[in-house]
Amino acid sequence: MALIGTIRKNMWMVIILLAVALAGFIIMDMTSASSRGSFGSRTTIGEVNGNKIDYMDFQRTEEALYGNSGDVYNRRASLWNYFVENSLLNEIADANGLAVGGDELHELEFGSNLSPLIQSFFRDPQTGQVDRNQLNEVKTAIEDGTVTNPEFAYRFNELRKQVIKTQKEAKLNNLVAKSMYTPTWYAETMEKLNNEKASFEYVKIPFESVADSDISLTDEDYAAYIKDNAAKYTNKEEVRNLIYWVKNVAPSHEDSTAILEKMVQAAESFKTAVNDSLFVAGNNGVMDPFYNKADMFPETIKENLASMSSGDVYGPYLENGSYNIFKLISKRIEADSAKASHILRTVSNDNPMELIAANAYIDSIKTAIQSGSVSFADAATAGSQDPGSASNGGELGTFTPGTMVPEFNDAVFTGKDGGLYVVKTQFGVHLIKVEKLIYKNSDMKYKLAYISEPIIPSEATQQRIEDEMLEKLDGIKTIDDLNKVAASGGKVEYSGGLKANDFTFGDLGSSQTTRDMVKWAFEKDTKVGQVSPTLYTINDETHYVAKEQIVIALKSIDKPGLASVEAVKNLIEPAVKNLKKGEKIKSRISGSDLSNIAQSFDTLIETVNDQTFGSPSLPDGSQEPVVIGKIFAASSGATTAPIVGNSGVYVAKITNKTAGESEPGGFSQKMQLTQNSRMQAMFGFMSTLRKSAKISDNRNTFY
Repeated sequence: MALIGTIRKNMWMVIILLAVALAGFIIMDMTSASSRGSFGSRTTIGEVNGNKIDYMDFQRTEEALYGNSGDVYNRRASLWNYFVENSLLNEIADANGLAVGGDELHELEFGSNLSPLIQSFFRDPQTGQVDRNQLNEVKTAIEDGTVTNPEFAYRFNELRKQVIKTQKEAKLNNLVAKSMYTPTWYAETMEKLNNEKASFEYVKIPFESVADSDISLTDEDYAAYIKDNAAKYTNKEEVRNLIYWVKNVAPSHEDSTAILEKMVQAAESFKTAVNDSLFVAGNNGVMDPFYNKADMFPETIKENLASMSSGDVYGPYLENGSYNIFKLISKRIEADSAKASHILRTVSNDNPMELIAANAYIDSIKTAIQSGSVSFADAATAGSQDPGSASNGGELGTFTPGTMVPEFNDAVFTGKDGGLYVVKTQFGVHLIKVEKLIYKNSDMKYKLAYISEPIIPSEATQQRIEDEMLEKLDGIKTIDDLNKVAASGGKVEYSGGLKANDFTFGDLGSSQTTRDMVKWAFEKDTKVGQVSPTLYTINDETHYVAKEQIVIALKSIDKPGLASVEAVKNLIEPAVKNLKKGEKIKSRISGSDLSNIAQSFDTLIETVNDQTFGSPSLPDGSQEPVVIGKIFAASSGATTAPIVGNSGVYVAKITNKTAGESEPGGFSQKMQLTQNSRMQAMFGFMSTLRKSAKISDNRNTFY
């Protein structure tokens, strides 16, 4: 009570403290919003021409369409593109009165002209066809208002949005494409030009004739190439350039020996195993569901099969980074194909009551067929629940081993002509009639079981390498330090042109680790020349062990504009090398006599007759538009100066040129040019919209 009285007497102080605390929350919220891109909302992941993309919507759509399937970063990149494009399409469609009507949407979702998205979503993986039964169930549930699964309802709603987006895009593409037109004068001119012909001889000196050691590349060479190709190598946003040291986490000799000893013991146990299926399952192995010819197996297995008896075990042997064992389960001469019919009674989810009923029905039908009171075909037509074969008297046609599920396959190919067999599969209970077993030869076939153990680093080895790398990282403060330490083992790589939302670089693939590295490079406190204090680990996702340990440093930053040499050096190096080699080859060419040039470079003179200007490729398949252009620019009888092409340096002598002709009006050419223009417009429509839009991308602050 005394405390409460004290508070009452000093209520003014409480009010001031509450006001200060509230102000603090407001300031913190403002600061947080500012750090997230100043969009004014902490859930805004981006904006397209002022239209906000909300992170919560983005996340819900990702969950609805993808769940946990696929690569998380690739799917988010794809989803971002969808949101941006959908916003742009809605804006331009609304402005032009374009929409997708109810009847049109119904046709795309359930009609005879299904959207490709619906086809993909409802495709049966076994048949490759759209599962119309499932689609019709969805249609009925929607129309009757009986959809009870909110997750499915949300997923289908998101799918519907994509169907609408795709249809709007198709309409806008068609509007733009149909507006393309080719003038008659242009069609006639291009037809004449493309039909112009030239016959010539040429010598090609490939770039490979100059060794890499014979040339030296300078930063000036790279810079000149970037400048000459500025449209391709201009950054629209800031990029960062990383240097990183990769240390492979390799198994030790002790690890390999321990795995080998384990597999030697497994081989001995495998020989005496009573139940091969259980033994294989308990050792993460696999068993062939079908019999195969010897030449279907890898070489190591194939060369040992002939001398083995059923039950024999071979191994362990080393192959593809693993110790392997295989056991010959059995061998037999098996038909190459079979013709069979069946009667199916379906059983859903191994329902015991349905299974009892199915077995009883199949037994009674089998008895009736064997007594001659009903034919197999009539029984199948009347009672089989396989809609694909029932109307044909149960006939399945001719099929090869491995076509059917294992239980069905074994019943047929271990049976005999005319035999009746009852078998249960995942689909239900079957009565099978083997019509005919077809043998092309008497080759032996084999059924095997396998156990494989990858040679991977043990936990002790992984920990030892991590400890060593952490100790070295403590002494790495600069990029020079990094280069010196890396010289003792591992390799130093360079990756330039990284954008804020990138999630992969070099050959590291995509993972949370690579995303974390990119995020570190873009942190506002990360300075050029700084080494990350974090040791990054790339894991082997198959075997759940560490694969690589990585130390990274920020090499440089490129502001928007022409890319720096550092940013694209690795990317353009092959092209710059070829240009340098081309200049080297040109300097070695003397005179214009093709025979002398061919002899000097130990190559041949090639002859081309009636090359058209409209074709950019030479008869050997080389794509050389610059070379073709230079040849047609020269006069008949002239020899060109050395030309640096895509695959080498060319010198050509023109022996004859024939002017092209055009039909009046150039109708054929006009149709082709118009069609090409329309295709280009359709493919480039969305990218053009994006270039002209004001897009703010704030994804990097969320993930």
